[in-house]
Amino acid sequence: MSTRRNHPNESLRSLMREAGLTNHNLAQAVNRVAGESCVDLTYDRTTVSHWLSGSRPRPPVPDFIAEALSRRLGRPVTISAVGLAGGTAPARRASAEDPAGTQALFLLATAHLDAGDRATLREVPYRVDWASAPGWPAGQPGGSSAVWAPRNEIAMAGPDAVAALRATTATLELAHRKFGRGRLTSAAYLATDVTSWLEAGAGDRFRGALLGAVAELTCLIGAMCVDDLHHHLAQRYYRSALALSVEAGDLVGYLAVVQRMSTQAWFLGHHRHAVALTESFLDQVSDTLLPATVHAGLLGRAAVAHAALSDRRAALDCLARAERRLGENPAGDSTEVFEGRADLAHRIGLVRACARDWTGAEAALRRSLRHRAAVDRRWRMLTTDLLAKIQLRGGRFEQACATWGSFLDDYPHMESARIRAILLSLHRKLSPHRETAVVADTIDRIDRLST
Repeated sequence: MSTRRNHPNESLRSLMREAGLTNHNLAQAVNRVAGESCVDLTYDRTTVSHWLSGSRPRPPVPDFIAEALSRRLGRPVTISAVGLAGGTAPARRASAEDPAGTQALFLLATAHLDAGDRATLREVPYRVDWASAPGWPAGQPGGSSAVWAPRNEIAMAGPDAVAALRATTATLELAHRKFGRGRLTSAAYLATDVTSWLEAGAGDRFRGALLGAVAELTCLIGAMCVDDLHHHLAQRYYRSALALSVEAGDLVGYLAVVQRMSTQAWFLGHHRHAVALTESFLDQVSDTLLPATVHAGLLGRAAVAHAALSDRRAALDCLARAERRLGENPAGDSTEVFEGRADLAHRIGLVRACARDWTGAEAALRRSLRHRAAVDRRWRMLTTDLLAKIQLRGGRFEQACATWGSFLDDYPHMESARIRAILLSLHRKLSPHRETAVVADTIDRIDRLST
């Protein structure tokens, strides 16, 4: 996995000294960065000694090293600065770093569609310096002086292309929620019809609506990539969606991307970045400017990130504000509000679990499942898994296995790398208790599903 050169790597040594990293520290940091890209590395201090003496690891390891050092130093570090340049992957050259513009979006979608480029991009690390969003531009339409317009009204007012794009995005999102499918179909649609519409342009009356609709689809593809554990690829889509939302003057769409980015950062354990993403906008945007469900979603996401950092007071404050906002919604029985209640209850469960309030967490998760629509299979499975883990922790094997039984019923219908990772983790969690009959039966069922 490495090639040899004739002189020591003093660039790497200097950066390690600046970062205060030992060989062991760097090896552990590189292993963690690689793990976020689903690359299993077991490097130790001896490996780092080889790098320092001149051994050059093969791609994508130089990217992992650069990202590990970037996180430690708090600034971007390139593979050239590490002294490991020379093996840049084709997909990284082809996919533009600048997220703005139709050409960048086209390059991103086509790299996603190419099997070789997609595999290469999967191994590019999640970049912590990209886990941020610039503030909403001062004076930009959609800012603090703007009045929010419901999206369905914008879509109805637009030309046929905008209406078609909105309808197709809604269908693709439903397929993702119910079956976990649609990633490549969505990317292909973006690379063909959608970029053609962007190239052709739209009149002033419809331009914002078109850009906002493209941003919504781009954000959805980013979420699909997170579900597929393609985290760097997801970041690229999110960055493009942010740029499109700003150009469209769509603050609500922009904040939907921010919430997705915060969720991704939290999932990977970057809790401070997850808090920073949501808090910066909660401080800037008036409570009355946003739809209740959007504002409650941001508050709920902030609460989970605060709880992960053991800031219980901030977490509970965010939850209380989110519950008040949902209670203010005049459309109290709408599908959107039920979805918002299900999301918030799930996040209350996460916050309670962080505080080791297992009874409160279980009650919240059950409430989430009651509110969750049957078509939203993916979220139901995630909530069900968390509920079963809490039950298992309390030694309630039969109850936990019955709860996981619901997860296993849905599993054959869901195509998701994240859901599959959960299935494989179930086997490890249950194995120490397999002498219990109900646990043994559940393990047997997992084995049949995982083959």
